[in-house]
Amino acid sequence: MSDASQAPLIGGSWITVSPLVWLSSPIALTLFLAAVTAVVFFTEHDISMSKSLTFVAEIEDQESWAAGGNKFRQIAFLSCAAIGSISLLFGRVGKFRLNLPVALIALYILWAGASSQWSIDSGTTMRRYVLVLCCVIGCFGYSRFLRVQDAVFAAVMVSVAYLALGVLMEMFYGSFRPHIGAYRFAGTMHPNMQAANLAMGSIAAWVMARVRPQAKLIFYGIFCLLFLFLILTKCRSATGAVPAALGIVWLASQPRKNIVIGVLAGFWLVASFGLICMVSGFDPIAEYQEVLLMGRGEETGSSLTGRLPLWQDLSEYISRRPWKGHGYRAFWNPRHIYEIAVSQQWVISEAHSSYIDATLQLGLVGCTLFILAELCTLFYAAILFRITKRPAYLFLVGGVVFCVARGLTESGMSDPNAPSAFLFLALAAHCWNGNRPLSATERADHLDHDHDFS
Repeated sequence: MSDASQAPLIGGSWITVSPLVWLSSPIALTLFLAAVTAVVFFTEHDISMSKSLTFVAEIEDQESWAAGGNKFRQIAFLSCAAIGSISLLFGRVGKFRLNLPVALIALYILWAGASSQWSIDSGTTMRRYVLVLCCVIGCFGYSRFLRVQDAVFAAVMVSVAYLALGVLMEMFYGSFRPHIGAYRFAGTMHPNMQAANLAMGSIAAWVMARVRPQAKLIFYGIFCLLFLFLILTKCRSATGAVPAALGIVWLASQPRKNIVIGVLAGFWLVASFGLICMVSGFDPIAEYQEVLLMGRGEETGSSLTGRLPLWQDLSEYISRRPWKGHGYRAFWNPRHIYEIAVSQQWVISEAHSSYIDATLQLGLVGCTLFILAELCTLFYAAILFRITKRPAYLFLVGGVVFCVARGLTESGMSDPNAPSAFLFLALAAHCWNGNRPLSATERADHLDHDHDFS
């Protein structure tokens, strides 16, 4: 019996699924997903974004966004929930295995829902919380058809598609000018958002080169392409987070002895470099400031592009509701946007830190749950890789490291978005199909990976 007509192993025997289900439901779901993706694209993207000179919306636009919802976006998320519901009905017949990372994520989501009871704007909190539930149901249900490596491959393809369309739009509007010093690649999104998608695609492409070693040259080529355009976005946090993520991925794939040696060698090199700089009087930050700032030095003073004054300002709001917060997605309302814009002298509708945003929304309790879910997923994925030797789990390792690092200076990682959705999709796919037996092809790849990592 072929793998395509079988469900996961339960109780020591295979449960056969009707071929009609396997032939019809994946095709129907794929078409449905394509339609939803199109709706999401036209509600989340702006094809003329690259024409903007500053990529900063006027305060009236940000207040309008905060005050109301996008009907097409709501339809898209409701459609995602419909996808999840259909997948739960027609997906592989298997047993869902709850793990600690998913349990922590569930607690975070439940706390977000409970925040409607003390939110400063219960209507906004409930409206946006429903969108989160729709996204979770969609990922949870559709993951029944997926293995972890399928979610990794999907992350590569979505990132490549966004990049291709973004380049085409910039060429159409005549704004594709990478030879100009002030140029930032945006495509159809704000450069920081584009950078997050390119970064996640880069990590996924690097991992796919190990998942499919027979096509590793293709995936390494995709990685180089995505990382090149990531640099062109001039987003420092995302660009710096990718090497850190890949470094942890490499470290996690090494034998235990090499991990200890690598960590000790890293500390030794850093300490030696610092000692040499102190003795010689060499200041690496001053010498390489332009490189570190990626050509955006005119935007940066001594305060992380204005983030420190912003965080100091936001700390006063946190002190008013330290434990419970202001309610999920309720803090950035028109009044707060206006107050902070006046105080900081620049238009802002986010904290430029996922952890500060999580604290503003859900208090210290919600932020703690968010951090615990990230760290638990990181260690859980690393352990799964050490046990199974399946490289697809390295995507979770690298993806979480990227989110942790980027979340220090950028917002969005605690809310529904493409990078976090693909990580949850991969984690949910493991819960449904992570323990099923390997197919013949997978067994062959598994042996290759054992040889590669030995």
